[in-house]
Amino acid sequence: MAATAKRASKRKGSTIAREGDDNAADDDGDGDVADGAVDVEDAAARDEDDDEAGGERGANGSYVGVRDADVGELSTQYTQRAEAQEALEGGKMSREEVDRLVAEVMRFMLFMTHKENGAPVTRTKIGECIAAAGGAGGKSRGGSYIVALAQKRFLEIFGFEMVECSKAQSRNRKQPKTVEAASAAPVKCYALRSVLPAQMRRKYVDKAEDLPERALAMVVSALVQIASGCIREDALFEQLSKLGINKDEHHPKFGDVQELLGHLVKRRVFLRERAAHDDPSQGYCFELAEGAVTLIGYDNIDKFVTDVMRTQRA
Repeated sequence: MAATAKRASKRKGSTIAREGDDNAADDDGDGDVADGAVDVEDAAARDEDDDEAGGERGANGSYVGVRDADVGELSTQYTQRAEAQEALEGGKMSREEVDRLVAEVMRFMLFMTHKENGAPVTRTKIGECIAAAGGAGGKSRGGSYIVALAQKRFLEIFGFEMVECSKAQSRNRKQPKTVEAASAAPVKCYALRSVLPAQMRRKYVDKAEDLPERALAMVVSALVQIASGCIREDALFEQLSKLGINKDEHHPKFGDVQELLGHLVKRRVFLRERAAHDDPSQGYCFELAEGAVTLIGYDNIDKFVTDVMRTQRA
C-alpha cells in the first residue's frame, strides 16, 4: 500500500501545481510542467478553447474533482420526494405557511453555508430554524415536507443541490456504552453544491484564491482512499513531503499547510481524530468526513486515483 501511494504521489504533485495556478489540468499530458510550475500561456489558451464547451455537460475533463450533475434526473428526484412528503404531511399546513417556512429554510441554508464556509448543516439546526419561524420543525408536523420543498426550489431557483448526507464518525472513536447509543441513526446533514456545468463553474463561479485549498483537498482525499479510508498524520505528511509540501514550511501556493488542513477539518471535509481514543501517544489520523461528499464526491476521488494509476502504468 505504501508503494502504491508513493507511485501515485509523483503524479499528484503535477496535479496540485496545475490546480494551484489556473486549475488548467492537461489530461493528455501536453502541458509543460517544470519544478512544480505550469505554463500559464498554455493554460490561458486552454481556457479560451473551453469557452464553447463551457455550457455543455460532460465537458469537465480538465477540471479535476468536479462532476457534471444530471439536472433533469435531480429535478425529477426532488420533485417526487416533495410530492411524496406532501401526501404525508402537506395537508397539516396552509399554502401560505408552507411557502413562508420553505423561504426561511432556504435563507437559513444560504446564511449557514456562507458562515461555515460550506460545511454541512445538521437536520437538527434546520428543525430549530423552522420552529423559531413559528413552524413545526419536527417530523410530526411537516418538517420533512418543508425540507423536501426547499431541496426542490433550490434546484429550480438557484441551481443548487441541497444534498443530504450523514455526519461522519471516526472509526477510532470510543465505542458507545449502551445498545441504544450504538444503534442510533446517523445524524442527518444537508449541504449546498452547484449543479452548473463544470466548465461554467470554473470560469464564472469558483474563485482563483480557493483553488489551492480544493487542490490540496483532492490530493489528501486520494491519499486517504489509497490508505483504505484512514491515514496516520505522520504518514500523510511523509507522502506530501514527496510533493514538496512540508509540514513546518511555508508553501508558495498553500501557505501554512497545517492551517489549511485545519480549515478543511472545520469544513468537515476531513476528520482529524486520535489514532487510538484511549492512547494520546498514538498521534492522529485523517479520514474523510461528510463535507468530502459535497466538495469533491467519492466518485470523483476514486476516478482521480484511477486516472493517476493509469497514467503511472502508461
